[in-house]
Amino acid sequence: MNKAVCVAVAVFGSAWAGMAQSEKVNLVQITDMRGNVAYEVMNREEFTALAKEIKEESVVFAAAVAECKKEWEADKENKLPFQSARIKVRSAKKIGPDYSGREKADKKKEQIEERMNTKQTEEMDKEEKKRKSMKDEDIEKADARVKAVDDAFAMISKKMGEKLKRPVPAVGLAFEEPAKEEAKKEEPKKEEKKKEEKKAEKKDGKKEEEK
Repeated sequence: MNKAVCVAVAVFGSAWAGMAQSEKVNLVQITDMRGNVAYEVMNREEFTALAKEIKEESVVFAAAVAECKKEWEADKENKLPFQSARIKVRSAKKIGPDYSGREKADKKKEQIEERMNTKQTEEMDKEEKKRKSMKDEDIEKADARVKAVDDAFAMISKKMGEKLKRPVPAVGLAFEEPAKEEAKKEEPKKEEKKKEEKKAEKKDGKKEEEK
């Protein structure tokens, strides 16, 4: 490589590094369907892609809720009404100024998350103290409502996933939970089947020995 080429490569490398360093990014607040909040650092293309996803989700949301509500009400084991009021379409918004490079945005994200975690810990402590002062029957009712909301959320997420042909992301939650639960129910059946097969094999073996 001659000297002129080396200089050109060095200049191009410096320019590329400068472009990467000066990439415009934003801190984005993402709120999932349960109202849980997360923060992500995104450039323009990433935010545009996220906004497109959320727009797709908003199109199928109402129909998914209506279908799930119908299924819920058809199940006579469900004693509470379908708890969809607290479940909303995901949202995302830019907070704060544009940042030149991800480093500054990442630092701001860490600060916000630290404050958020502290607040969540305080709220959990308050909830625990409140729970200790409640009667058993009130705790059971509260737990039943929480479960009903969780079930509604799982149903709507699954239904939207079927319509979109992709999962709907949530903060700190797995979407395939209902499917996993079904798999867990199937596991004992499989184990029982294996045991029955082994018993049959033993019986056949004894019959062969008797012959």
